[in-house]
Amino acid sequence: METSETGEAGDTGETSETLEQATGSPEQVMEAQEQPGITEEKFDSFKKFIHQIFSSSHNVEQVPLDRVLEEVNQAGSRPDPFDEEEVMECISRMQEENQVYLDMATRALFLI
Repeated sequence: METSETGEAGDTGETSETLEQATGSPEQVMEAQEQPGITEEKFDSFKKFIHQIFSSSHNVEQVPLDRVLEEVNQAGSRPDPFDEEEVMECISRMQEENQVYLDMATRALFLI
């Protein structure tokens, strides 16, 4: 059997170094996770939108995630519209606060 010129042993070390460079030290990763990615003002705006979408749907129990993604920026003329990552961050924060539940299997958002 022939081995490649790069060799597998060297690849493993290089991959670890590259991964550490890409993600940073454990301290840098922790700091990045602690920094909020969305402002409180924008988060509050999203929460109001979620409550509006549920109340305008005549007290439905669930709203499709795709509908939330479509309508979040149509609800008002925002100078800084939500992208999908921000929507998911807001939903995640609302789940932590036990305000909504997102069922990824059915892609449905439930108001708690």
